[in-house]
Amino acid sequence: MFKTTVVGNYPKITEDKTAVNLRRARNRFDQKKISAEKLEQAYQETIKRVIKEQEEAGVDLITDGQIRWDDLVTPFARNIQGMEIGGLLRFFDNNVYYRRPIIKSKLSFRNYSVVEEFKFAQANSKKEIKPVMVGAFTFACLSLDEFYQDEEKLTLDLAEILHKEAEKLSQEGAKIIQIDEPSLCFYPEKLKLAKESLNIITQGINAKFALYLYFGSIKKLVPYLFDLPIDIIGVDVVSKKENLDLLLEYDGKKEIGLGCVDARNTMMEKQSDLIALFKKTAKRIPADKIWVNPSCGLEFLPHAEAQKKLKNMVEVVHSFNG
Repeated sequence: MFKTTVVGNYPKITEDKTAVNLRRARNRFDQKKISAEKLEQAYQETIKRVIKEQEEAGVDLITDGQIRWDDLVTPFARNIQGMEIGGLLRFFDNNVYYRRPIIKSKLSFRNYSVVEEFKFAQANSKKEIKPVMVGAFTFACLSLDEFYQDEEKLTLDLAEILHKEAEKLSQEGAKIIQIDEPSLCFYPEKLKLAKESLNIITQGINAKFALYLYFGSIKKLVPYLFDLPIDIIGVDVVSKKENLDLLLEYDGKKEIGLGCVDARNTMMEKQSDLIALFKKTAKRIPADKIWVNPSCGLEFLPHAEAQKKLKNMVEVVHSFNG
């Protein structure tokens, strides 16, 4: 049977006037109109709402929506010694931005980045929570290196730090840990370095690891992709249609995250189209090895559309499973 999950982030702001408005709370905090305690309460209420919405949609494996995150790298960059938070840069081909980390000296672990978030989410969820981490390769690609001047050394030092995070997440009960590596699609010639970094991150940890690639093609990564030291490969089959056929060269060993719901377009998927895609996929990949999920994080969508897309996705999977 197919299972369902999400890729990471979720819209922070809802049209529901009765819900906490996190943007307003953050603005009021910046203006010193509310306390840090009140802002924390707003975060917690928003996370609980996001968890509840995913549960009610029927998603099998959920996240906390990355509600405290401003982008993919900042939550980790602020907890690494030797790294500063720089100015805004465009995040891939999207109309959103991230703060570019700047490497000032040799990097070392300062503090855990998402462990407390995971613990809070799991304590407030009826379903399993999947924590998400940035991958070392993408982290290095999105950073400005003013110290190492050596991509390999930078990437592997980041991997050592991220290993500590993953290890602690596992100790706190995480059964599946997601690692985001969107940059790998755009630098396939660096796959060997990415593999080495993944070896370091995952080494000796008692959890499954899901590697998620989005926004780009996996054409130059297959078949080597299936040799990476991870358990689940999540691929965006919306941005690059060719990715689906490339996945069907799959060797049967790893689980697949099928990113078939467009998380960057409000147009609703036709259930008949999804069913046809599921049938095509199930002919080549065992159903119990397939996770159905959006093409990337849902925060690119308005809240109402994200909700509708999740519900539609789960409904089609349940119909297909029978």
